[in-house]
Amino acid sequence: MYTFEYILRRASLLFPDQEVVDDYGRKTYRELYDDVLRLIPSLQSKGIRKGDVVAIMGLNNIKYVELVYALTSMGAIVYPVNLRLPPDQVLYTLVKSHSKFLIYEDQLREYARLAEGRLEGLKSMSFSEVSYSDERGRPVSGEDDAVVMLFTSGTTGLPKAVLHVQKKTVMGAMFIADQLAYYNTPAKLGQGDVMLPLVPLYHILAWGSLLIAPMVGAKLIYMEKFDPRAAIEKIEREGVTWISGVPTILHMLLEAGLNKRGLKALIAGSPIPDGLAKRMMERGIRFTVGYGSTEVLVASMTIETYLVRSGSVELHKVTHPVLGAEIKIDVKDPKDKVGEILVRAPWLPDGYYEDEEKTRESFTPDGWFRTGDIGYMTEDGGLVILDRVKDVIKSGGEWISSSILEAAISELPWVSIVAVIGVKNEKWGERPVAIIKPSRPISPQEAKQEVIGHLMELVRQGKISKFWVPDDVIIVSDMPLTSTGKVDKKALRGIVTGSQ
Repeated sequence: MYTFEYILRRASLLFPDQEVVDDYGRKTYRELYDDVLRLIPSLQSKGIRKGDVVAIMGLNNIKYVELVYALTSMGAIVYPVNLRLPPDQVLYTLVKSHSKFLIYEDQLREYARLAEGRLEGLKSMSFSEVSYSDERGRPVSGEDDAVVMLFTSGTTGLPKAVLHVQKKTVMGAMFIADQLAYYNTPAKLGQGDVMLPLVPLYHILAWGSLLIAPMVGAKLIYMEKFDPRAAIEKIEREGVTWISGVPTILHMLLEAGLNKRGLKALIAGSPIPDGLAKRMMERGIRFTVGYGSTEVLVASMTIETYLVRSGSVELHKVTHPVLGAEIKIDVKDPKDKVGEILVRAPWLPDGYYEDEEKTRESFTPDGWFRTGDIGYMTEDGGLVILDRVKDVIKSGGEWISSSILEAAISELPWVSIVAVIGVKNEKWGERPVAIIKPSRPISPQEAKQEVIGHLMELVRQGKISKFWVPDDVIIVSDMPLTSTGKVDKKALRGIVTGSQ
C-alpha cells in the first residue's frame, strides 16, 4: 500500500530500534508507530473524521510527526501551516483549504488565537490537548485518499493550494530515496545515515524527510528552530552524516564554523552560487542538488555522469531527472536551447486546488507542469537551471541571467549572500543591480569597485557579456528572505525602488 501509515508500520517492523530524535527526547520507530495508533482515538474524540482538513501550526519535533501520521492514517488531510507567511495569508490559506480543525504548538497559542478570533467554525486545540489513549486506533486510509494540502510561498500573489494524495506523495518520496541510494551522487543516503533536515516540516514535510527516513531506515533528527551554532553542536553530538537545506542555510552554517569532512548535504530551493560550492568542497562537504517544488515535489537530482567527470559541466549546476520524471524545454525559437522548464511525472497533481484559472496557466492538457523556471538540457539529458522567469532581466531586448551573475559575484571571499535584480531603466528597459550582504565590513565604494573589477575580468575571459555588468552595487546589513528561506527579490525590488 502506498500510504503514510504503511511506510511507518514497515519501519516499525524492519527497523524497530532505529531512533527519531528532537529537542526533548527520542523514540524508536516501534515506539513512534505505537504512539501514532494511540493518538487516533484521541483525535477522533475531538470530532476529527476521514476527509476533514486539519491544519497543524507547529515546529519540527516528534509530536508534529506523530500528528501527521495519525491524522493521515485516519484518512484526514493535513495542512502544515507555513509560520513565515504573513498573518493575513495564513488566514487566507485556512479558509482556502477548508480547514475544520487547527492543532497548534502550545508556544504558538497567541498566533493560533488570531485565527480563532477571525474564522468562524474553526475548532482549535493545542498539542498538549491531544493525548495518548490507552487504546490503539485502526488505520483506515487508502492510497487514493487525499493526504496533504500544501501552499506555494505566495511571493507573486496569494499562495496557491495543491492537494496531494497518499500514493502520489509516497511515490515522490520513493524516487528521491531512489536517486540518492542507487546512483553516483555525492549525498548518498542509506540505512546507516543520520539525517538532520534543516527545513521546516511545513515545507513539503521537510522535503519528504518524514517519509524518506523510515523508508530507508535512517536515524532522523529534528530541531525546532534553526540556529547555525546549535545545528553544528547537534551534528557533532548525534553523529549526523546527512543534512538538507537551502543555500542560505549552508551559508550560515559555514560562517558559523561548520567544518565536518565527509558530511553530506542535499541542497535545493535555488541555484547554488559558485562561491558557496567552492567553500563546501574545500571543507570536504559532499553535496547533491535537488530540483522540485510544492507542485512537482521532485523532478531531478545530481548524478555524476560522463559530462561531469570530464569537466564539461560543473556538478552543482546540473541535475538529472529522477526515475519516472520527464523534463523538456519550451523554447520560443527552434534555434534556441534556452526556455521555460516543463516537468511531467506520475506523482504530479491534476492542478491547483479550486483554482481553474491558475491550473490552465500552469498545467497543460497532456500533463506537463510549467515551472516558471528558465533553463536548458545537456546532451546527456541533464537540466541546467538559469533563473526564474520573473527574475530574468531584459535589457535592450536581450536577456541577462541573474543567477549566473550571482554565482560569479559569490566567488569574492567577502560576499556572504548576493542577489541581482532588474531595475527599470528608461533607455534599456531594465538594468541589473547587485545587492550584497557582506561577511566583513566593507564600504560601498570598495564593494562596487571589487565587484565591477571581478566581473570585467570575466568579460575579458569571454564568460559573460559586458552589458551584463550591474549598474550599481548596494551593501545591506540583512537580506530579506521568503517563507522558504530564499532571497526575497520582490522585497528587494521594493527597497531599491523606494516603494518600501
